[in-house]
Amino acid sequence: MNLFKWTKNLKPVYQNVIGKLIGKQNNKNSSEEAGLVPSVNIDDKDKAFEASVAVPGVDKKDIKLKVENNCLIISSEKEYHQEENEGHWMRKQYGYASFQRIFMLPANADPEKIDASIKNGLLTIRVGKNKNLESTRKIIAVC
Repeated sequence: MNLFKWTKNLKPVYQNVIGKLIGKQNNKNSSEEAGLVPSVNIDDKDKAFEASVAVPGVDKKDIKLKVENNCLIISSEKEYHQEENEGHWMRKQYGYASFQRIFMLPANADPEKIDASIKNGLLTIRVGKNKNLESTRKIIAVC
């Protein structure tokens, strides 16, 4: 049973610049590219669905959660700039990273009963179930 529909909207906004510089092939089906997107575990509990998202090093202010068109959208975007001046040299560093994960909510999920917390790099999202809309299964015979 699929709790959430997995979408292929996982490609990060940024490319692997270092890989391009050293001549590494950019394979679109590479598991390395998928590693740039956080891992998610989903658990179907009695009263709620619980998703655990691995986001080490990401501050809670950089995480955005929203429900749109019956989809739970988890995203983050972060930029940093660092500059050092000492004597006759200067060093500048900058970076940018982002990700987005989209999950279609099941029919018995209640988008009004969603809460989230983050602790030690693990984002936990609880989506309450609507008791009136429990999913049903029906087997249909082929004639």
